[in-house]
Amino acid sequence: MASMYCVKCRAKREDPNAQKVTMKNGKPALKGKCSVCGTSMFKIGAS
Repeated sequence: MASMYCVKCRAKREDPNAQKVTMKNGKPALKGKCSVCGTSMFKIGAS
């Protein structure tokens, strides 16, 4: 499970369905959705 920060809710949220992605600059990140508001959340540098 990944803990990411939701900018809209201004709180840390857990997302069990977070996906590992690679950004344009080659850095690893996790991408998920906020369980409360549905906004996309990212955690940069997570492997």
